Amino acid sequence: MSKTPLSSQLQRRERRVLTDDVADSIREAILSGRLKGGDRLIEDDLAESLSVSRGPIRQAIFRLEQEGLVVHETHRGATVTQVSIEDAAEIYSLRQALERLAIRSACEKAQAEDLAPLEAILLLFQSIPRASITRRRVAELDIDFHDALFRAAHHARLYRTWETLRSQIFVFLLLRDGLPDDYLTSWYRDHSRLLELVRMRETALAEATIESHIGGAYKRLQEHMAQEEVLRIRAG
Repeated sequence: MSKTPLSSQLQRRERRVLTDDVADSIREAILSGRLKGGDRLIEDDLAESLSVSRGPIRQAIFRLEQEGLVVHETHRGATVTQVSIEDAAEIYSLRQALERLAIRSACEKAQAEDLAPLEAILLLFQSIPRASITRRRVAELDIDFHDALFRAAHHARLYRTWETLRSQIFVFLLLRDGLPDDYLTSWYRDHSRLLELVRMRETALAEATIESHIGGAYKRLQEHMAQEEVLRIRAG
């Protein structure tokens, strides 16, 4: 049996890395708001803008569709997903179930080296000057903390499912421009508590705490989206 030429193997790896870079560029444009909900993603325009062929663009769009950031519509092609109240309800109900499973598994399986990234994120949060902190920076740290929690669960299929929601949840975290007066204090307090419960292996209390934590985040999102809907109707 003949071996696959080395040049062919290297070429496949190059395409995979290029697709990662293209997906990162488009994802960042969506998360930063440069590409907004409903905007069309035209392959030729994106390929010209990023100086790549249409192949990596097509693969990147497919990946972002799996993440929920892009939707493909008949006769219209790929567009940036428009967030709806119904989407939020589905995503947060699923997130709550996944987070409960993640923290239960982390309580059972996590070792000291698994908890170190969680501790580092909390320390980093404390080190950021409060005058310069932004919602985007807090959202990034929030996603990083929960990502590390899912990793600490040592549940490969659970982590892959979380990956499909992660970018959509980040979008929700960015929706509100302002931060409540006590947000910086409450964020650190709530996430420190989650880490403490995992370290103590308090499984039942950890599950109840994270359910309340995610439920509170969803309630705040609901309130914001309801206000935005009222403003949209009035401006209509």
